[in-house]
Amino acid sequence: MLVTLIRILFVLSWTTVLFMPNKSIKRFFPVTIGSALLTVTTVLIGTHYHFWEEKGTSKNRMWNHLILVLGPFAVGNMWIFHLTYGNFVLYFLANLINNFSYAFGGMPLLAKAKYLKYVKFTRIHHIMITMFESFILYGYQMLYDKPYSKQK
Repeated sequence: MLVTLIRILFVLSWTTVLFMPNKSIKRFFPVTIGSALLTVTTVLIGTHYHFWEEKGTSKNRMWNHLILVLGPFAVGNMWIFHLTYGNFVLYFLANLINNFSYAFGGMPLLAKAKYLKYVKFTRIHHIMITMFESFILYGYQMLYDKPYSKQK
């Protein structure tokens, strides 16, 4: 049931992009791909070092992670950039709230459903890593925007 819910979230998250201006989608799609790559790398490292326990076969776990990374996480990242880019404090606060929500709201639900449980990893580790990634992504977006700002 949880897997079905996560798959529904994947579809619903991408339908919200229909409400975003095309200009923002084009502008923030590269940083969204970068975000997905960073998250997949984190997942691969965490899985290798047994930072968490997961339910299912390795093939199912891989698909479940990809659905989360390419769905709600990627789209959420695009929306955060769309709504906050240009105001670093607001971007920082939005990411902090998002990461706290997932670490202290989403993870306990996933653990309760026996879907995913931290083993050698804590909620604070999660927040520290995701905030570090958000700084990298903001810097990447700033570098990506430089050529466009010179053309205007």
